[in-house]
Amino acid sequence: MSVHVLPPSSDRSAGASAVDSLASRGPISGTSEAWPEAAADPVVLQLSSALAAAERSADDFDVLCADALRLAVAARIESLRERAAPAPGDRSVPCGLVKWRLKRVREFVDAELHRPVTLADMAGAAGLSRMHFAAQFRAATGLRAHEYLLRCRIERAQKLLQQTREPLAQIALIVGFQTQAHFTTVFGRFVGETPHRWRRAHRASAAATERALGQTSAE
Repeated sequence: MSVHVLPPSSDRSAGASAVDSLASRGPISGTSEAWPEAAADPVVLQLSSALAAAERSADDFDVLCADALRLAVAARIESLRERAAPAPGDRSVPCGLVKWRLKRVREFVDAELHRPVTLADMAGAAGLSRMHFAAQFRAATGLRAHEYLLRCRIERAQKLLQQTREPLAQIALIVGFQTQAHFTTVFGRFVGETPHRWRRAHRASAAATERALGQTSAE
């Protein structure tokens, strides 16, 4: 016997029919949980097309073939269910912040870097409770909210160190640190240098670049 595969146009309905047919013949572990995936799974679609062809035949061998195909579809559905199920002991992974909420938080932080910003402030900008915001923000960015806030403060400070001659104490206040000592500690943790050394190194690098460009243009 040759098993004929039905045309692609009937794929989705064939998959759905096979799952319904299997469910009506007896319980299949995970059929209901796997249903959305099973109805559109390419392997189930191929097997169910062959099953539909076999079930239309009155030949005894075709009947045996149909039984084997039902088992194959059942095994595939069980496989889909196991893939979708979380491992024992695993906690569900929280979804990240939707883009518009994340954008609002980033804009809020950027505008408020000059002052203390709390987790509740950031959660309020996103329109969420602190608990939900903390989990979703970390899922979206890979950072805790406080860590993200500190990174933003340090990045703003680096721009000011490069582009202005403001004293370090003033820059510390501008980016939201209460003291220069705290600013220096956090800056060193993120950058690996003190603000003073980092500024001096970048000024020297910029001066060297300007000299090199001047020599090139003179030539």
